[in-house]
Order: sequence, then structure tokens, then C-alpha cells
Amino acid sequence: SKNVIVVDTSNEIAGDGMIPHKCIGLARRMMVPSLDKQSSVMVECVQNHTPHVMIIDEIGRPQEVQAARTVKQRGVRMIASAHGDLRKLLKNKDLRGLVGGVESVTMGDVMAKEEAKRKQRLAGDEAGGEIKSFSVSKTKIQRGGEPTFEIIVEVRRGARHEWKIVTDSANAVDRILDGVNYKAQLRTRDPDTGNITLELIDS
Repeated sequence: SKNVIVVDTSNEIAGDGMIPHKCIGLARRMMVPSLDKQSSVMVECVQNHTPHVMIIDEIGRPQEVQAARTVKQRGVRMIASAHGDLRKLLKNKDLRGLVGGVESVTMGDVMAKEEAKRKQRLAGDEAGGEIKSFSVSKTKIQRGGEPTFEIIVEVRRGARHEWKIVTDSANAVDRILDGVNYKAQLRTRDPDTGNITLELIDS
């Protein structure tokens, strides 16, 4: 069996009482006394309770992003929520570290020309052979490191029977930064029959 811990920041998962709601089963619940303590509670869970899996109510501040990275480096699997889809996370300087972060690098003349040709090929592949011209730039925006979360499930407000799943967040981030679409799964559930359909989409 797995040792599972729920970091229940706003008591929205296991309830507000001293006895956790039965929905979490045998998992242990760590209540967070205040929002500024969430990152320290996350690290404390790893140090003192040796979980296999950690479920986090919401990650929304830079110190929690760093704590999540620390948790992953210690071999703990995480399930967490954050506001925004993948593209919005990349634009959010506080949360982009969850998907590897973004950094700017300066290239030499030869590498800059090769990078422009590479982006031109990517754009051509996406457009079905039509080559899009790319200007040569010595500055490149790229992913800063490995994502803390390799798989992303996007849930839209009001769409209770539809999910977009990114199975390779590193590749998706690289393609977004290259200015092209990325592949994702669109899963839809029929509310009457419970059947789930899967469709591969460009996002």
C-alpha cells in the first residue's frame, strides 16, 4: 500500500472538522494553519512522514513552486492544482516553474541562423509544407529545466465532462516557446452512459 498525504490548504478536500472526510480513505490529512505556511508544511510532510504520494489543494505562490520541486527531487509523486491552463502558466512568472520555467539565452551568429532554420522547419511542418519565414535573432527563449509536473490535466469552468490532457508537458512547453501548437488529448464523458471518448487535438 502507498502512504498518501493530503495537504489541505483551505480544508476543501477533507472538510473543516478535526476528523477528515471519509472521501480520503486511509490517507493522512495535513491542515495548513495559514497560506504562508503551505510551503513549509509540504517540506515537513516529506521530512517527517515519508509519503509515496502527496496531494496538494492549490499551488499559487513562488515558495510553493520551490517546495514542490523539493518534494519531487525526493522521489514523491504529486497531484496538485493550480489556476490557469498551460499557456497561462507559462505567462505567470510565479507559477511557470511548475512546467520548467523560462529563460533567455544569447546565441552566436551561426547558432542563431540554425535556430531560425529549425523554427522555419517546425512552422512548415505544422502548415503542411508552407514555409514561414523567421528572422534571425541572437536571443532565444527556452525552457529553463525539467517540469515538476510531467502530466497536466486542464479542466474548464462549467465543463464537468470534458478534460484536456497533456501527457508530455516538457515537449508541449518547448513547442509553445517555438511558436507552434502542441498535441493534447481531449477526453469527453457521456453523462448518461459514462462512456469516455478520446480525441487527439492540436492546442
